[in-house]
Amino acid sequence: MRRFLAAANERFKWIALVGTVVGIAIALWSQREAVVAFDWSVSWSALALSVALFALAPVAQGVSFWLILRFLGLPSRLDEALLIWMRSFLLRYAPSGALAVVIRVRERERLGATKAHVLTATAYEQLAALVSGAIAAVVAFGLAPGAVPKLAAASCAVAVAVAVALRPRFLGTRLQALAARRGIEIPALLRGRTLAAVIALNTASWAATGAAVWVLVAALSSEGTRMPNAFWLLGAYAFAWLLGFVVPLLPGGLGLREGTLAAFLASSFGAGVATALALALRLVNTLGELLAIGAVELGYRVRTRLRPRAPEVQAELRRGAGPLDAPRP
Repeated sequence: MRRFLAAANERFKWIALVGTVVGIAIALWSQREAVVAFDWSVSWSALALSVALFALAPVAQGVSFWLILRFLGLPSRLDEALLIWMRSFLLRYAPSGALAVVIRVRERERLGATKAHVLTATAYEQLAALVSGAIAAVVAFGLAPGAVPKLAAASCAVAVAVAVALRPRFLGTRLQALAARRGIEIPALLRGRTLAAVIALNTASWAATGAAVWVLVAALSSEGTRMPNAFWLLGAYAFAWLLGFVVPLLPGGLGLREGTLAAFLASSFGAGVATALALALRLVNTLGELLAIGAVELGYRVRTRLRPRAPEVQAELRRGAGPLDAPRP
């Protein structure tokens, strides 16, 4: 077993690459009907705007991960944290999504963190995403005509209650001590106000997602179709996302999210059109996620090339020594 784990660790990059390719292939295959049925004659400006708006939420969540690391007392840099988070975000498409956590743990030194810090930050980040999605769904439904679905309200109440209970002055310290007795290290806890700030950032990003949903649905809807209220659309999308988020072993909530969203949209568009719209939203959302990952990766590479070299390396280069000949610290 140790030999197997050692070999897997040495070949992690290849395992991650294969797993991600397989996961994305499965995701795209599950969306083949959307690719075929999608109206590619739709306004390209509307499509591009929707993709760009969908890309903002992953960036906000990556920044949240960095903020959590900083709030835990770690000297993590934004560019490193955002890059590693985006790579783990891509790896969540791999079967089971376990590689998303593995890459964060492997790259912990670049974050100035220990394994326990990374796992703690990941848990807080997932909690913030869950609570923000639940709040976004309830607030959006509340601003739209009609009643807030009871399941959405109940989900929000439970998520907020868990976040409040984890405050250090409430149950957080006790749970930390209980985990320590079981050999699980939780090196630090977030204060209630700092966790609330991270949740607020994630919740604000849902405004961009709601705009993306409205732009795409409006562009794909036929003339004469009565568009649903924009807040109602956001509420339906956020609630569908929430269900997909809490169900394990479904990369990105594949299937469940589309089914839930189609059920909501059917009241306005009919079952057939609603299913097509739900699949189209998943497809464009995936494009937005890939845009965010690509933009962060490209930005990091450009920044690395433009970043000033250390003074001792610059001195060696001026004397004619190559980068590989520079003395090691």
